[in-house]
Amino acid sequence: MINHVLRDDSPEATVARLETACQEVFRALEKGGQTADHIHDIASWKPGADLHFYRHMTRRDAMEELKQLNPELEDDDDLGLAMSGLILHLPQDIIRVWHTADIKIPKPTTEAKLKFVSQIPERVIPLIGDDELNLGLDEIVTTPPRKNHVILQWTAEGSTIMRFDLVRPTGVKGGQVAVDWREHLLGRYTQVEDLQYRRRDDKTGTEETEAQ
Repeated sequence: MINHVLRDDSPEATVARLETACQEVFRALEKGGQTADHIHDIASWKPGADLHFYRHMTRRDAMEELKQLNPELEDDDDLGLAMSGLILHLPQDIIRVWHTADIKIPKPTTEAKLKFVSQIPERVIPLIGDDELNLGLDEIVTTPPRKNHVILQWTAEGSTIMRFDLVRPTGVKGGQVAVDWREHLLGRYTQVEDLQYRRRDDKTGTEETEAQ
């Protein structure tokens, strides 16, 4: 009898598993953007003069909103860069929340992030059922699998989120993160259409690298 079934990391299973967490992150980022807007209104600042402030204020406020998920800030990991964000440790998955300017996810510059994006493609992970393998043993003891690593990639203009994708990375290729699969989630949480960003990516030839 086999007492361990490997986790399903397909896009459908992962999105279903992380639906609540993804929605909470989106709402927290929205509120963070609103907080940044409010601070600029009070100080009569021009938002275009300090775009990085929006990313950091959004991240900081989102951390407060997501206390129930016990998020970590990447303060010692690429601090000050656009990709700096939050880390969420969930029972079967680890989510890194990263902001990028376009669909490409740049190659990480730290060892921790390089390790995070390095994992085998989901489609080559065997799924074992109780009736699919018989080695003549009463019990098979396996090592618990490494958690599934995914990226919540968001793009914003000011306080408006224009892209919100769940991405499963599989290493680095051609100076960017190789993608196993990508699920567009923006339409689930808002009426904002992200097709303009997809069209812009196509027009400028900005393409991501897919896992082989």
